[in-house]
Amino acid sequence: MVQKAYGDSSMSPTQAYEWYKSFKEGREVIKDLPRSGRPSTSNTEKNVAKIKKFVLEDRRMTERESARNLNISNGSVHHILHNILGMRRVAARPVPKHLDFLQKEYRKNVCEEMIFEHGNGSTFMKRIIIDDETWVYEYDVETSQQSNE
Repeated sequence: MVQKAYGDSSMSPTQAYEWYKSFKEGREVIKDLPRSGRPSTSNTEKNVAKIKKFVLEDRRMTERESARNLNISNGSVHHILHNILGMRRVAARPVPKHLDFLQKEYRKNVCEEMIFEHGNGSTFMKRIIIDDETWVYEYDVETSQQSNE
């Protein structure tokens, strides 16, 4: 009945029975308990920062080279690049799927340069051309027609 109401957002009946059983046995904590097995040591903030630095320094560095430099698996580097940093390879270069740290860094640098130029008392702000991307029609005197350019 819960699955009919909530669809895929609800837990399966088997999982609900397991939770019910563990609470009936005295469990009071809702969070997942620690599990056996080795925790992930490669998808750390330190490794993410290092890979981000590698990409900023050399965008043509391969996943294999990054994995070799950090002494982690290729799959971990792939996971960090694609899932955490939101990058994908196009023409042997990581290209962002959405606005990511490279684009943000570039935009930040451009804005800082603009603020610096404005603060120096130059005519920088007077030289900026703003366009709202509307169509401009040209009237050709010789043909007496309007052309759309």
